[in-house]
Amino acid sequence: MDVHERRRIVLATAFTLVALPAIWLFDRDDPTASPGLAAAGVPTPEVSGDDDADDDADEPEMPIFLDNTVVVVAPAVIDVALPEAPGDDELEGTGSFKRFDPLSDRKCAAPGVPSNTLITVTNINNGLSITCRTTNGVSVPYGVTVAIDTDLFIEIADLASAPVPVRLSW
Repeated sequence: MDVHERRRIVLATAFTLVALPAIWLFDRDDPTASPGLAAAGVPTPEVSGDDDADDDADEPEMPIFLDNTVVVVAPAVIDVALPEAPGDDELEGTGSFKRFDPLSDRKCAAPGVPSNTLITVTNINNGLSITCRTTNGVSVPYGVTVAIDTDLFIEIADLASAPVPVRLSW
């Protein structure tokens, strides 16, 4: 550090140490000089020259943060729609697609449903549904409740979305 830089820092520090207490001493008696309460939006207390008002000295003033004039509105109740629980002839799980034999009228495989049963598959995310006939001779990937033919699956969901949450009913 240069000698001139050191002198500037010493001079600025000395000026600050002398100026700040001097400003505080000259403005401490001025009631308008303290911006603390006014800056916070709190009304400043009234200063009166009458010292005979000792009858209210026993009761403390109500703190500002406990003011009861603020009206608190109760939060609104939010209704959440939940689907009904599956019944005896319903099953919830995930559905995916698979290419079936084009000559077969059985276009879906659901191991949890009896074979050769006409089922309705409903996509829980969007409410779209299809009907198909089940077969249990087709392998289904692990964790998938129903495998649907690709041509039927695109009617209820995009292929990129697979597997989708579905509800089976028969």
